[in-house]
Amino acid sequence: MVLDTTPSGQQILIASQHERWRSDKIEQISAIEQQQCLSSKANRWLKRGFNQRRKGNSTAALVSFQHALKVFRTLSQAESEAKVLMSIAQLYYSFANYASAIEYAHQGLLIAGRIAHTALIDQALSCLGNSYRHLGDLAKAQTLMAQSLDLAQKMGDSEAEMRALSNLALIYRAQGDSEGAVELYARGLHLAEIHHNHTAVEQLLRNLGNAYHALGNPHKTIEYYDRLLQLSRDRMELPIVSRVLRNLNSACYALGDYSRAIFYLQERLHVLQQLKDRRGEAQTLESLAIVYDALDDTARALHAREERLKVAIALQDTQLQRQALLSFKVTCIAEGDFERFQRYLDYLTESTF
Repeated sequence: MVLDTTPSGQQILIASQHERWRSDKIEQISAIEQQQCLSSKANRWLKRGFNQRRKGNSTAALVSFQHALKVFRTLSQAESEAKVLMSIAQLYYSFANYASAIEYAHQGLLIAGRIAHTALIDQALSCLGNSYRHLGDLAKAQTLMAQSLDLAQKMGDSEAEMRALSNLALIYRAQGDSEGAVELYARGLHLAEIHHNHTAVEQLLRNLGNAYHALGNPHKTIEYYDRLLQLSRDRMELPIVSRVLRNLNSACYALGDYSRAIFYLQERLHVLQQLKDRRGEAQTLESLAIVYDALDDTARALHAREERLKVAIALQDTQLQRQALLSFKVTCIAEGDFERFQRYLDYLTESTF
């Protein structure tokens, strides 16, 4: 008997279905592999961008982030897309290109809102608020930064809250509301102290000193600047120390506390010598002479003005030399030492004027 080995119609149908399933499965695997490949590529661009930004190559970082953004959009990976948009926005902000920063931060905000990613929403609001502040749209900046503060409080994120308080204070100061700024800085300082955030404490003490100096409140200026110097003098950058000491002198002089003013000026003089800032040195020596004048200490005032004149000669700045020589002359006359003035006048007449 001969067996019929010809496939039946049902067998052919099953085989066909199996082949289609196999083909679909291969396509699915291929699509998954392609997505994984693209995702890996986008993450490489992203990592490269972060490395370039960290090394200070911001222009190259921007190109890398743009490549990553394009791929993430192709993959419809909303969270990654929003993160890259914010990285681009922050780069444009660092370039002082605030219009572009707003454009990308707004795109990031829309996506972050859609996926309810609160941290990214806060990041976008902060970038938008700061950008509008720089562009002079203070009303819009205040609205956005207030939203950022409210969100940070709801999240219970103390870092974000301190950042929002400081950013909002900057807007208040730009509006001329230094008292409102002081209140916000004080709230931020309280938070920073509770959470033992020493970096934030230092920055907020400095901000409060600056704000009270702008308000013309010498007592509070001295209080916060003194706390700042006691806490972090050794860690602060010398140009910042110099500005703080200059403002402390102004506050002490306003209070008639001349001995303390002299102390701060001498400290500042030492800092400026370390910085090799000779123009700052000349200005500080004149300030020192003015305080000595207030104390009727003509001899020390004369010495300070003579040192200023020496700095002006070393700088070969004829305008500064004339200014320094004039104030030196007045003090020489007061001290009864006109011959001392004449020696410098003769030297400068021969060599410069």
